[in-house]
Amino acid sequence: MQPTARQHIFINYCGDDARGVSGRVVDWLRVGFGGERVLHDSTSLDEDTWRDRIDAALAKSAVFVALIGPRCADADNLARLHDPHDRVRHELLGALACADITLLPTLVEGATVPELADLPAALKALFSGRSTRLLRESCWNDDIRALSDEIAAATGLAVAPDIDIMIRARQRVAERERALQLQPEQIGAQRRSIDELAGKLALAPAGERRALAAAFAELAQGNPLPAEAAFERDCEAQADRGTDARHGIAQAARNVANFALLRDSAKAATFYRKALAAEPDHGETTRLLGQVLIALGDLDGAQAMFDRSLERARVIGNSWGRMAAQTGLGDVYRASGRAAAAIMAYKAALHLAEQRLAHDPASLQCQTDVALSCARLGRLDRGQSVGRGAAICCAAGTSCSR
Repeated sequence: MQPTARQHIFINYCGDDARGVSGRVVDWLRVGFGGERVLHDSTSLDEDTWRDRIDAALAKSAVFVALIGPRCADADNLARLHDPHDRVRHELLGALACADITLLPTLVEGATVPELADLPAALKALFSGRSTRLLRESCWNDDIRALSDEIAAATGLAVAPDIDIMIRARQRVAERERALQLQPEQIGAQRRSIDELAGKLALAPAGERRALAAAFAELAQGNPLPAEAAFERDCEAQADRGTDARHGIAQAARNVANFALLRDSAKAATFYRKALAAEPDHGETTRLLGQVLIALGDLDGAQAMFDRSLERARVIGNSWGRMAAQTGLGDVYRASGRAAAAIMAYKAALHLAEQRLAHDPASLQCQTDVALSCARLGRLDRGQSVGRGAAICCAAGTSCSR
């Protein structure tokens, strides 16, 4: 099939809704179709010219991907969709008005189709008579490939083979995660490091792209060393900038550690410590170091890390951080044979998870947190009673993969 005259891909998302996943989608599609063909984020456009700039971008776009998250039609964003001066509304109306643009409404982060009655009349056509597709974390590999294939069909462009290599890399890392029995927070951190590597590849100049593509190819073969090396170079480059680069140093060091975790726990611990030296109050890094120290048999060191994380989470009022730290303490106590203390820590984590679920019952993350806390507690004592939220999640079969 010959490429169409329109070869650009417009990514649309609403306000603070789907902002995180939109960056991932943009990176993957840039890898798949070329960075110059993917257009997004009109919020950075000049106040006086944004209409003209958006219209010009739509005029060369063959595909319009509307990312719809769970907050798409909440009170704040729904008001924006009714505002004739809103940029996101302008993008949507422009795409709907153009017969040459293929619209791909895409549900992300567990979202469902908004109630049509709530939407402005002019935007109901986005869903009326048009199928939606899903982009789920648990099925990311299949879903992003399916989305890429739809875009390829609409534009006549071929999907770059790097997309399939990235998918195989994610699959290989997942296999290794299961073999090592990594904890959910460790798995989440590794997924973000893969996304960071994808972002580097998406934006890399021609001279650097080959090495980054090769790092993904090696990762797909089970070798994370080139990925580690890519972020070690970032770490060194950031260090040359001095104290102004603390966050960059910490982020690069965490990425090195996350990849090193697949083969060398000692190196992972070293780089988590480097990250903490740059950002001493970073709760996630503290907990990730704690989990590695459990694997290395340093239970006293691990307990100190989780105690530190728990105290910091209390100070800043981070309920998720408190829950994760209590879970980590339970893991330490279980590893050291202190079952009663482990049960108390897991129950504290479950209580916090249930509170979060009560506040946001539709959140898949909150449901998963409750189910995981329930499962940990159940492994130690089947007779332990659980709260109503945990019972509902467990009965419904909520799982980590969900």
